[in-house]
Amino acid sequence: MAAWELADSPSNKVSLKQLEGESFDYIIVGGGTSGCLIAARIAAAIPGRQILLVEAGGDVEEDPDNLIPGLTVPKFGSEAGNWLYLTTPQATLNGRIITYPRGRGIGGCSTNNFMGWVRGPKTDFDDWAEIVGDSWWKWDNVLEVLKDLEDFRPDCPSGMEKYARPAKSTHGKGGPFAVGYNKIWQPLIPYCLTAAQESGHDINPDHNNGNPLGISVAQFNTDNGVRVTSATAFLSDNTRRRLKNLTIVTNTICSRLIFNRKRINGVHLLPTKPEGLDNPIYVHSRCEVILSAGCFQSAHLLLLSGIGPSEDLAPLGIPPILNQPYVGKNLLDHSAFSCEFIIDRSIAGHNQLLNSPSALKSATKEYKSSQTGPLAMFGASASIIFTKLPALFASAEFSSLPPKTQNFLTVPTRPNTEVWMHSGPLFYQGPCPPDASILVLEGLNQNNLSRGTLKLASSNPRDLPTIDPKYLSHPLDKLTALETLKQMLKLSKTPAFKSIIRSVLHGPRSPSNPSNLASPATDIPILESFIRENLTQGFHSMGACAMGSASNPERVVDASFKVLGLDGLRVADMSVCPILTTNHTQVNAYLIGERCAGLVVEEARRRALGEGGSGEMSRL
Repeated sequence: MAAWELADSPSNKVSLKQLEGESFDYIIVGGGTSGCLIAARIAAAIPGRQILLVEAGGDVEEDPDNLIPGLTVPKFGSEAGNWLYLTTPQATLNGRIITYPRGRGIGGCSTNNFMGWVRGPKTDFDDWAEIVGDSWWKWDNVLEVLKDLEDFRPDCPSGMEKYARPAKSTHGKGGPFAVGYNKIWQPLIPYCLTAAQESGHDINPDHNNGNPLGISVAQFNTDNGVRVTSATAFLSDNTRRRLKNLTIVTNTICSRLIFNRKRINGVHLLPTKPEGLDNPIYVHSRCEVILSAGCFQSAHLLLLSGIGPSEDLAPLGIPPILNQPYVGKNLLDHSAFSCEFIIDRSIAGHNQLLNSPSALKSATKEYKSSQTGPLAMFGASASIIFTKLPALFASAEFSSLPPKTQNFLTVPTRPNTEVWMHSGPLFYQGPCPPDASILVLEGLNQNNLSRGTLKLASSNPRDLPTIDPKYLSHPLDKLTALETLKQMLKLSKTPAFKSIIRSVLHGPRSPSNPSNLASPATDIPILESFIRENLTQGFHSMGACAMGSASNPERVVDASFKVLGLDGLRVADMSVCPILTTNHTQVNAYLIGERCAGLVVEEARRRALGEGGSGEMSRL
């Protein structure tokens, strides 16, 4: 059996029916990026306590193709392994409804994201610490946590060392989570690196050193050609066998949290897909319930359980537990669009691989035998530009911002946007020659100020919530998108890219010659129209249950992840992020898991000592 093929699951998995009337000390709802880590850490540190992990999707072995980097794009957004949320019609995007896939299954979004390990700037974490009143989040502190997580792989192709020179002081070795550059890069990458320098960007030999500005080779979480997920890093089969106190149930949703006054007593569980009589099964919680169901699902479950704005819940007949007006508010996200080009077909591309049955068969055979070849390379190598956008700071939109927001945006090491460059296609879904090699320039707009909402569509727990991200509703976000697009058009005109681009596949077209791109200087209405027609979600939603200090009236949880006004309930996933970080947000999810697990274990340790014993505690 190949390393990426998974054996039968260990015996700590149970069926939903087996949980009827059972009690656990800690119930973790959601086995995603944060949830797997939390479950593993608590179970290992408190062997005398019983832990239940509830996951709406399947287990890792049900879809092992998720672990193959080269299959990420065709699987991303598929019905298998995803919640396929739909936004409301976006008024600023010509009324378009955006599909918003989020991972469903053990490992969550870490099983189907684009694997970029991008920490972001130091200042994001320093600001996080100040906003929530917890110094744990300062960069100097989270850096040590990230180093403990990492098993860093600095290898890169010969001759490319100037692009990959990370300092040992900023990376770890021997942790559960492989991170690195990969030994083989897409043939397109050298052109991307040269084009970025020709466009005026300096080489940044390590975008994870606290200052991401410049052109870098992206770091990915892969281990010798195999995707690393929260499940494979923290809940491998061997780990599960050691954790005798951990029980896992999959293909199961939590339909409601059960309270006795303001104290949580347990949860109601249902099969994700209706079966038989469909009566909820009650499971008791002796200590705590921790929601790690993801930015959308955790807020959704709070609302279903009567925790949220009373005026929204009453019409649906949901008995109120706590009037918490900011559950589902303050939703934040990056936003994205791409320009895509047909390039010289001699530069091997992802599109050529996926559309050639013979090439794909050969690549699959190689991957199964050694986890090498095109399926290990495509999806796991890219180049990345983080940059400031000077035009923002000279704009009327910027001048009208509060001083605090202006100061936030002008921190020298905080990028305003990101351009991700790799072989495609990506967002483009129109006609494309099957033997074409594609260059993708993806703009990922950072620092968005638009704030969205999440509400219940009904009281049925299987009905997905109503999500309105309100993309581009803030004037500065529109300008950020426009200036990002201009950066991408400038890149496409560099000598390096002009030498390989053969035609425009997807981009704003010149009104006088549609085979050419529109001018970033004179065709502004065309650029703005392209953005309205193509901008989509950034896959980095956060903030629907935001964390804050005691002085923040809009917080839903405190710095210990505890839901204000209730006992025994925490939320620990991307929904608690207090700011829109300038990174790829799986980093946040792992840090949230580490911090929450550490706090839970520390409180359990204090209780054990107070009760006159400490035998149940292990070192976290």
